[in-house]
Amino acid sequence: MNAPGANDYLAKLFHLAELEARIRSLTLRQFTQQDVLLSCGGLTFDTRSRTAAVNGQTLTLTRKETGILGYLMVHQGSPVSQEALMDHVWDNSVDSFSNSIRVHISALRKKLRAMLGYDPIRNRIGEGYLMGGEEA
Repeated sequence: MNAPGANDYLAKLFHLAELEARIRSLTLRQFTQQDVLLSCGGLTFDTRSRTAAVNGQTLTLTRKETGILGYLMVHQGSPVSQEALMDHVWDNSVDSFSNSIRVHISALRKKLRAMLGYDPIRNRIGEGYLMGGEEA
């Protein structure tokens, strides 16, 4: 068992990208400690229980899909890079050249499309993934 804050320790020689990722993680952790229900169209995400629902019907997601969806919902309206998703959902435990993120996002999109009738996750070339908007 770790003492509170033990996961937030940085060794003296650290990369700025690692510091930025840890700050983002702490910000999200603080944000998700509140009772917040985020919504996008018929999709809702409860940050406290980390559950998603479409029009009141619970959406069954894997742990990684839940992490991805939660992070995209919290950052709704802003593009989220694959690197940010790696830092938040995988905690740097995935190779940056891995297609794991794309595979999980593809599975998440399939589930959302089946329940919503459209895909609320958009791609912005060179920027990342963006949550929001119905299929045109």
